[in-house]
Amino acid sequence: MISLLVAYTKNKRVIGAQGKIPWNLSSERNRFKQICRDKYVIMGRKSYEEIGHPLSYCSLVIVSRQWIASPAARNDGIHFCSSLEDAVSYCRSQGQEEILIAGGGSIYEQALPYANKIYATEIEADFEGDVFFPELGDGWTGTVDETHEENGIVYRYMTYRHCEHEVRGNPEL
Repeated sequence: MISLLVAYTKNKRVIGAQGKIPWNLSSERNRFKQICRDKYVIMGRKSYEEIGHPLSYCSLVIVSRQWIASPAARNDGIHFCSSLEDAVSYCRSQGQEEILIAGGGSIYEQALPYANKIYATEIEADFEGDVFFPELGDGWTGTVDETHEENGIVYRYMTYRHCEHEVRGNPEL
């Protein structure tokens, strides 16, 4: 199963601005940790650079065609792949049933046609941005898991499932 993990503004679907996440919601960060715990998490180079370090609670798989990782990053247990397909294949070779994909915009666009599930945080506030989460399209149904308010910002944890739960898109991905 391929699952996406994303936080975006509900109206404009903003996920980033100038290489950063434009909001600071501690509860949302805790949800990220909870969902990722003990799993392999695929993300693009820019998303990893925004975090800036390995995450102790999960194994990171970084996708980049241009970036050559430092030996220190490789020693920290981070795996590097040149494509999303290679990253998914690597995670499957590690025995992962649920593969998590955590950004950024280009990686989400590539993965969305193959995703079965989306863990979304929908933020009710408007933030300016230059990176966006793609429209879901047909076949997705969502349920509200929880609603929160922090720093004057209302946001909802949503779980979306595609009506074709088991098999979507290219079986290689």
